[in-house]
Amino acid sequence: MKEIEKKILDDIEPLLKEMGISIVELNAAVVKKTFTIRLVIFQDQGVTLKDCEAVHRIIQPRLELLLESRDTSMEITSPGIDRRIKSNREYPIFKGKALKILLEGESEWKSGWIRDCSEDSLVLEQDDKEWNIPMNTIRKAKLDYTMEARQK
Repeated sequence: MKEIEKKILDDIEPLLKEMGISIVELNAAVVKKTFTIRLVIFQDQGVTLKDCEAVHRIIQPRLELLLESRDTSMEITSPGIDRRIKSNREYPIFKGKALKILLEGESEWKSGWIRDCSEDSLVLEQDDKEWNIPMNTIRKAKLDYTMEARQK
C-alpha cells in the first residue's frame, strides 16, 4: 500500500466503521494534477447507491483537507458479487460469505463459507466439513455468489 493510501485509510476508516461500512480496497493516484481516489466498500446488507452517495458526502471534504487539494475525483463502488480477493485484509470483511479458492499445486477450485480467519490461516466450511487453510497456500480466491444463491 502506498503511503498516501495508508494516510487516507487511517483517516476515513473510523468514520465508515461507525456507519457499518468496511473498506475493501482503496487506490489513490495523481492523474494530471488531480487526486483520483477509488474506494470499494462493503456492508452485510449490501451497498446501495445511497450508501455510496453518503460515503462520498462524508469523506470528500476530509480528503480535500487531507490532500490539501480541491482537485479530487472519487469513485465509490461495491465489491460486486464475484469479487476477486486481492489481499489478506479482505477475508475478515467477507466472513460468513461463500468463497472459491484455488490452492497452490491444485487444479480444482474448493468452495465453502468463510467461518474464521487470522493473519496466517483461513477456515472454510462446506457440508459440515472444515478446512484450515494456510494463507500462503492460496493462489486465487473470489466470492462465490452461486453458493449464496443456492442457500437462499
